[in-house]
Parts: sequence; structure tokens; C-alpha cells
Amino acid sequence: MVEISSKRGNGEGSVYQEGAKKARQLGTEPTGRWVAQIVVDGKLRRTFHTTEAKAKAGLREMHRKASTGAVTDGNLTVGQILKRWSERSLAGRDVSPSTLETYQWVVARLADEIGSKRVRTLSVEAVEEAFDRMGQGDAKHAPLGRASLVKIRSVLGQALDFAVKRGLTNRNVSRLAELPPSAERTKPRRSLTVDEAKKLLAVLADDRLEAMFVVMLAVGLRPGEVAGLTWDGVDLDHGRIAVRHSVRVVKNRAALVDALKTAKSRRTIELPDFAVDALRRHRARQVEERLAARSWSDDRLVFATAVGTVLEPRNVARTLARITADADLGKWSPNELRHSAASLMLAAGVPLEHVADLLGHTNTRMLEATYRHALQPAMNAAVTPMQTMLGAS
Repeated sequence: MVEISSKRGNGEGSVYQEGAKKARQLGTEPTGRWVAQIVVDGKLRRTFHTTEAKAKAGLREMHRKASTGAVTDGNLTVGQILKRWSERSLAGRDVSPSTLETYQWVVARLADEIGSKRVRTLSVEAVEEAFDRMGQGDAKHAPLGRASLVKIRSVLGQALDFAVKRGLTNRNVSRLAELPPSAERTKPRRSLTVDEAKKLLAVLADDRLEAMFVVMLAVGLRPGEVAGLTWDGVDLDHGRIAVRHSVRVVKNRAALVDALKTAKSRRTIELPDFAVDALRRHRARQVEERLAARSWSDDRLVFATAVGTVLEPRNVARTLARITADADLGKWSPNELRHSAASLMLAAGVPLEHVADLLGHTNTRMLEATYRHALQPAMNAAVTPMQTMLGAS
């Protein structure tokens, strides 16, 4: 056995057997594990082995890794890595508040499930068991579908990559973990056909939110973006709208905020004529409502309640579902109007990169890796095809 001094210098190491001292006192043979340990940057690191030969080999490996800065802290937990990644990497990202909240929710779920596990012993099986538990749900949490589990695996992978790059761990087991086969898959997204879109435009004419849904269908704005349009960003003479604000739920109330989903979401878009016409009708209708109201909350809002307050997303969704159901189209959501706009543009031959720019996408991997080239954003790319499909009489 190699004796261990009370003060160890950087890089010093030793091999010993647990319980050896007590065994000598009793005159028996020690039966404990063999330990290889080394001091790196003032911290004691240990590995455990079944034989002395394996412990010595482990010590040599630790010396090798120490020379490259790859020795890990044996007590470092997944929760500690998630915390460091959140504070160093996630905190500096340009994401919307809602996206940041999603990341924070994922980190919290991972911390609950595997946060106490030591990184050096974290296995693929342990990660997969955590995915299984989250997929099944429990008394505190509802079962998660496959799409949510994909996000969780991605965040864990990013955090462990962060740790690998800093020598905090030697591998990223999340990249090898499989999602539970029984996890519910997201239902395929629907898209209105050209005939269905025309039918919807026809039945929208008498509704006070007609222009809101027309704009979404024409250029694919996100629900929060269209709800956050302000009149100072609408140029009806030139047929343009500027996306500068959004509506999001803050403490259970809808509020107008400056934060958009991504930096690329801030954009100016040209509208087809039928959308401009709908906005003109809407402006005239809103002027009448403001004159009739005793008070009007916010003159900036293009789309508002009958007293000028921010529209609640749930109420907007219910209105659209009622309108589409009454038109025998089934119940459709605002997000499905955005998806329909993209599908109709692509069907009309609008290049993928132009559709991505129009929708405010920045992280569509397929577009970035395969289709995007050194092209200028074309914010009027869909005007002609959408006018041809949906605006022609």
C-alpha cells in the first residue's frame, strides 16, 4: 500500500486498499476495494477497482488525463452541470421569453429526474429510464409526448456537450439514449387546401377579426405576432406590415411585449391585395367601435377587444374554431393557419429559403444545411402566388 500524505501536490497520486489499516490492526486480510486517487487543481479525484493491478492501471490513466486536462470530478452531479450550462450558455442566448421558459422547464424536469446522479456513473440506461418515467407520467406530472422528450434529450445533450468541452466529463451518454417506443407522437400537421382557404376567406367577411385571420393565412404570422401588430407598423398605401411586437401571456394575462421569438422575427412584410383590403375594412370597423366605446384602452393595437384591450389568445382560438366549424371545415387553430400559409406558398413554388425568411425562421436545420444560399431575404416573395390563389375573384 502507498501511504498518503496529509498535504498533496498537484498531480500526486496513490493506490491503496480500503480497510487495510484496520485489517493490519486486527491481523486479518483486507477485503475492501482498491482505490486510485490523484490531486488535480487542489481537488482529490478517486476511482475504484477490484484489484491492485486495475487500480494501478487506473492511476496511470488518471495521470494521462491530468496531463490533457480531462480528469473529471467524481462527485460532480448532472444537476450541477445543468446549473453551469444554464448560467453560462443558456443565459447568453438570444431567445424569446417563452422559449427561455421552455428551456428552464426542461432543466427543472431533468434536475428532478437525474439531477442527483453523478456524471461519472451516468449511464445510457439511467437516461433511458428517466425518459420512460417522463413518458409514463406520475402523480405530479402528466405523461410527456415524443416531441417533449426530444426537447428534453436535446437540452441534456447540450448540457453534457458543455461539460465535455470543459473537461468536466468524458462522454455524452444522452447522444446514445433512445426514446421510449410507446411515447405518443405528435399528430401530423394539417393544411388548408386552396379551395378550403377560399371558403374560409368568404365566411370571414362578417367577423370583426376577419383581417386578423386573413393576414395569418396570407403571410403566415405567428398568433402572437399578428395579435401584437400596431398601427404605426401598418402601411396600407404600400401594402406592408412591420412585425415589431408580440402578445404573450404574462401572469395569466395577455400583454403586448417587445420581445419576439427570435431576432429574425423582426421583419417587414409585403401583403397581397386581399389582405390589404381586409385591413382597410378592419380599420373602418375599429374607428366605429372606438367612437361607440366610452373608453378605449390602447390606440396602438391593430387587433383588440371591443374596448381596446389586448386579445386573449384562448378567445382568438375559440373564435377561429367556431368560424371554421360553422363553415363545415372542421375546427382549425391559429397555428394551423400559419402552417397552411407555408404549405400553400410551397405548393405555389415559392422557394424554401424565401418562405423561411417570410415566416421569421432562423433555426430550421434542413433549410440552413440544404437549401439556404447567399440570397437576400425576399419579403415580397409570396405576394403574387398568394394573390393568385386566394385573392382572384
